[in-house]
Amino acid sequence: MKTVFYYLLLLPAIMFASCNDDDHHSVITLNKTITDFIETKYPGAVITETELAAGGLIEVDVVHDSKRKEIYFTTTDEWVRTEWDVALSALSQEVLNSIATAYPDYVIDDVDYVQAPAGDYYEVNVEKGNFEKYLKVSLDGTTIEEF
Repeated sequence: MKTVFYYLLLLPAIMFASCNDDDHHSVITLNKTITDFIETKYPGAVITETELAAGGLIEVDVVHDSKRKEIYFTTTDEWVRTEWDVALSALSQEVLNSIATAYPDYVIDDVDYVQAPAGDYYEVNVEKGNFEKYLKVSLDGTTIEEF
């Protein structure tokens, strides 16, 4: 009986020890340069979370114009990009046709609108069975790059 009781006490410790926190990122305190940029580019945006993201970028999650947006900065406060989900129905027919022509057997799974210093584009995830690709598509659909 003592052995069973011992294992029952040990079980929660083993369960918690086996858990890892791979999704945990370091919380970042934003400096004035970044907060001023956000207020200027996205007036009225409400910051909901900040963290050090993959690749060493600072990720700032905001709500702006009723959309959840992720804004990325380098550790030297340079704006890298801002992205947010968009509905497939938001894509123009030209963009849809361009993707369908370049990837005829693929299905569009997810679309993000991306603003970047070099210009805006769509980041499109397409799938075909177990294969998936990520595409950078210009707003008019004339340029498609895989990445």
